[in-house]
Amino acid sequence: MSEANSMKKGTAVIEITNKDDPNLAEKLGDAHMNILPTRQVIICLSALALGMIISFADQTGVTVALPHIGKELNAETTINWAGTASLLANCVCQVLFGRLSDIFGRKQIMIGCLFILVVADLCCGFAQTGVQFYIFRAFAGIGNGGISSLAMVILSDVVTLEQRGKFQGILGANVGVGNAIGPFLMAAFEKHRSWRDFYYLLSPMGLLVIVAVYFFVEDKQKDSRLLNYKEKFQKIDYLGILCASAGLTLLLIPISGGGSTYAWNSPIVIAMFVVGGVLMVAFLLIEWKIPQLPMIPLRIFKKGSLSLLLGSTFFFGMTYFGFMYYVPYYFHVVKGRDTLHTSIFLLPLVLSQSIMSIVSGQIITHTGHYIHVVWAGYAMWLLSCCLLVLWDEKLSDGVNVVVLLLMGSGVGFTFQPTMVAAQAQSKKADRAVVISTRNVLRSFGGAVGIAIGSTTVSNTFLDEISNIEENNVSNIPQSYLNFLKNHIYQKIDTTKLNSQQVKVVRAMYVKSLKNYFYLLIPFIGICLFCSFFVRDKGLQCIDEPTKAERELATDVEKTQYTASTHDLGSTAASNATVDSEATRTH
Repeated sequence: MSEANSMKKGTAVIEITNKDDPNLAEKLGDAHMNILPTRQVIICLSALALGMIISFADQTGVTVALPHIGKELNAETTINWAGTASLLANCVCQVLFGRLSDIFGRKQIMIGCLFILVVADLCCGFAQTGVQFYIFRAFAGIGNGGISSLAMVILSDVVTLEQRGKFQGILGANVGVGNAIGPFLMAAFEKHRSWRDFYYLLSPMGLLVIVAVYFFVEDKQKDSRLLNYKEKFQKIDYLGILCASAGLTLLLIPISGGGSTYAWNSPIVIAMFVVGGVLMVAFLLIEWKIPQLPMIPLRIFKKGSLSLLLGSTFFFGMTYFGFMYYVPYYFHVVKGRDTLHTSIFLLPLVLSQSIMSIVSGQIITHTGHYIHVVWAGYAMWLLSCCLLVLWDEKLSDGVNVVVLLLMGSGVGFTFQPTMVAAQAQSKKADRAVVISTRNVLRSFGGAVGIAIGSTTVSNTFLDEISNIEENNVSNIPQSYLNFLKNHIYQKIDTTKLNSQQVKVVRAMYVKSLKNYFYLLIPFIGICLFCSFFVRDKGLQCIDEPTKAERELATDVEKTQYTASTHDLGSTAASNATVDSEATRTH
């Protein structure tokens, strides 16, 4: 059946042949384009920024209070699952958001994710056991994943790619603001009231953000009749969602628990790896052949530059989320700082990230290119990771701050610029699924990074304790060593140890963390290496003309207009001459 939809004056007319139109994905993506004037963009950006602040405050606030939360919930040995569960759920559900927002609308999906975060935070405050807390953190991860993805997608709908660097930089700055606010709020509540009050505060704040998004975010789909509600649900890639969700979950659980919760050679770990791997292969085959609207269209990986950008995002996530998770642990355990002072040490990292995010966006918009910004960002980040090997219990606070400033600058120069680069390497209609795919890989990398960190730190620390038990020259009490084995992630009490024993215990933690810090160097090195092969052709999608082509077309149009005007003038003059001669003859 054929149907044509006509829109109000000033909007596009989209021709619809049938619900099985092979170009349906492009039509759905294009239907959300709604370039706004600067004033409206700023209003929309403000509402989206509030969502990003709440989201990242929730994600990073928990990191500074994990030892205290683990102790209160009697889950000291498993509290690292709080971060892993959140990132696991974030990663699994990131697959959905891009395509679902194409089908059902950006604002609707974002409000839904905000509501999930509000409920999850409230439940986190009521959690009575470690397992309950991990489950609620997982739901919070779902909400956080949707908020960060949809904020980027909505902004890409309302500004051109040429201006996107500037506005995405401002949006990215709010990631740093959220990362700064979250730990401070949590530290203040933990010190003066309870860590639960942090979640009781975030929940109503999330409701206010929902109101702001509802009233101030523009999401005018040019033709809402592309699919009716029945067809929208029919177009969901249910089989792909099932395989991806199950596969990612089965892979991440053994990665997170291997070596600590489960032995690496245990039957359950091997079974999860095998079944998870098979399901992920099945997911790729499904996305390749079956759905009309795949969650992750594999054709986006045909372009080499985009594949490199997306692949390096995985290692970006491994480094960024893993470090954000373990840097409070360093200041807590190795340097013996309380929660509030640990939060202060995070400020150089997150504030420099915010400032450099804005600066990088301005540079990209001004120059019309992004690759030099990305190179500089990864180079600074790599240098800071190399300097982490200096971190021990004797290192001065000033050096800690310098390293964190350098790392934050590197993150600010890569977090949003790589997203702009990915959009420039894809079709305009694919921007939502490209952002979603990028965030999936980043979250998956984050979950793997935290899991690798947990395994590295825990296993190194347990090995160090075993070595001391075999040769306990400092005479550390066996009861104390047993306590350390079962409370690896809890802030240690050294008041009952002598100076030599304290030195030995802190050295164990330093070695455990350094073994993890060493891993960050090749991760970011891979990102920098991959970026050298990305071809920067400017700020336009691959299906849009380049700036030079647009200028050439403009020049041609001007030449044609001038020639046409000249011809019209010559014709008019000739006609006037003929008329004059005819008048005289008459």
